[in-house]
Amino acid sequence: MGYPTETDIVSTADPAVSRAPATTSWRWLRLAVSFPALMAVLLIAVALIGAESRLIDPDTWWHVAVGEQILKTHTWPTTDTFSFTARGAHWIAYEWLGEVFLALPAQAAGLVGLAWFQKAIVVVISLLIYLYSYLVCGNSKAACIASGVVLPLAPVTFTLRPQMFGYIFLLLVLICLQLFRQGHEKALWFLPPLFVIWANTHGTFVFGLFVIGVCWVTGLFSFRAGGLIAQKMPQPQRVKLLLTLMFCVLALLITPYGSQIAAYPFEMATAQPLNIANIQEWQPLSLAFPAGMYVLVFAIALFLAQIVLQLSYKLEEIVLLTFALYAAVAHLRFAMIFVLFVAPVVASILARWVPPYNPAKDKFLLNVAIISLVLVVLIKFRPSERQLEASLALDYPVQAVQYLREHPQPVGMFNEYGWGGYLISQLGPDQPVFIDGRADLYEYSGVFPDYMVAASGQLAALRILARHDIRSCVLNRSSALAALLVQSPGWKQVYSDDLAIVFTHTGHFLS
Repeated sequence: MGYPTETDIVSTADPAVSRAPATTSWRWLRLAVSFPALMAVLLIAVALIGAESRLIDPDTWWHVAVGEQILKTHTWPTTDTFSFTARGAHWIAYEWLGEVFLALPAQAAGLVGLAWFQKAIVVVISLLIYLYSYLVCGNSKAACIASGVVLPLAPVTFTLRPQMFGYIFLLLVLICLQLFRQGHEKALWFLPPLFVIWANTHGTFVFGLFVIGVCWVTGLFSFRAGGLIAQKMPQPQRVKLLLTLMFCVLALLITPYGSQIAAYPFEMATAQPLNIANIQEWQPLSLAFPAGMYVLVFAIALFLAQIVLQLSYKLEEIVLLTFALYAAVAHLRFAMIFVLFVAPVVASILARWVPPYNPAKDKFLLNVAIISLVLVVLIKFRPSERQLEASLALDYPVQAVQYLREHPQPVGMFNEYGWGGYLISQLGPDQPVFIDGRADLYEYSGVFPDYMVAASGQLAALRILARHDIRSCVLNRSSALAALLVQSPGWKQVYSDDLAIVFTHTGHFLS
C-alpha cells in the first residue's frame, strides 16, 4: 500500500495556504487547528470518558511500590520483601521499568498524579490508533470514525499498569512497519532500541516480535485466492526486516536480569496454571459482558461486509486479525489487541464511502472554538482529589487501613487477594501481606492454592489459617471467609465498615 493520497498535512501548494506565510511554524499551526486535529480531540474526549471508571487496578499499588523501592534503593529486586508467606523467595521485577514509570507520578502528586498519568496514556494510545489507521487507509475522517467505533472496547484494559505501555509500543511497531512498507526503510532503525525499553517494561514485547515475524513470513509469498492477496516483498526489504527482527530479539537481553525477562512470557504461559485459571483478566471474553458482545458484533459485521462488498485482504491483515480475535476471545486482558488490529481494517472499509478531507473547505475558526470548548469541559470536569479518594473507598479498605495504622496487628495477617497491593502501598514493610497481585510468586511458593482454599469459606479454610499462623484477617465483609469467621470460636470481630471487616484470633488454633 502506498502513501495516503489525502492531503491531511496542509502544504503550501494548497490555494488556501499559498496566501499565508509559507513557514514551517505556520503550517504546523494550521495543522493543529485543522479538521483532522478537531477529530483527534473529539476522539480523545470519547476515550477519556470511557476510561474514567478504570483508574486504579488492584495491581497498580504493588507496581507503584516496587517502582518506589527501585528509585529509593537503586537496586533491582531479586527476592520478595512484601509478604510474610513468601518472604525471601526468588522474585524479580519483570516489569521494573514500567513500575518506575508509574512510581514517578505517584511520588510527585499521589493519587492525582496517577489519575493524570493514566489520562496521558489513554490520550497517547487513542492518537496512535488514529494515526496508524490513517497511515493504512489514507483517509483521516475514516480513520477517526473507525477509531471511535472500536475504542469502546478499550476501557476494559485501560487500567494503570505497565501493560498499557506495551500497547503504546505495539502501536509504534505497527506504525514503523507501515512506514517501512511505504518506502521509509529507516523507520526500522527505531525498533531495536524500542525493544530494549519494551523488554524492561512489560512482557507484551512478544506481540511485537510476532507482528514483525508475520510481516516477514507473509512477504515470502505472492498469490491471489479470491479476496486474499499475498504480495512478495523484494529481497532487499526482506533481508532488512529479518536483520531488524534479529536485533530486536538480541535487544531483549539488555536487562538487569539477563535473559530471565525474555523468558518470562513463555514461563507464564506454561508454568502458571492456577494464575491463568483463577484470575479474572485471564478468563475468556464472555458474551455476558458488553465487551464480549461488542467483539461478536464486530466479527459478524466484518463477515457480512466480506459477503456483501467482496473485500480484498492482504495475507498479513488476515493473520493479524485472526490472531487478535482469538487473543481477545481467549483472554479478557487482550481485548486491546483486537482494538489495535481491527481499527485500520474498519478504517479501510469506511474509506470507500467517507469523502477525504479537503483543506480548502476547512473552517479553522470553528475548529478552534470546538477544540477549545472540548478541552475546557475536560479540564473543568476532571475529578478532584476528594472525588478520587471517595471512588477509591468504594473498592479498597481505606477506613480499615486507618484502623490498622492505629491498631497495628502482629505479623500474620490474612488479606483479600485484590487488596494485597493496596495494603503494601499503605502499610509498608511493617505489615507484610499474605498475598497480593504477584500471582507467579505465590503460585510457585504454594501460597496461591492455600489462599484459594481459605477464601472459599469452607471448614478447610480454618486449617489453612492455622497452618500459616494467621493472627488477624482483613476481609471484604461479604466474603465467604468472613461469614465463616463470624461463626468460628477463637475469632473476634474488632472492626467493621460498609466494605471491610477485621478479625483477630483470640485463642488456640483448632487442629
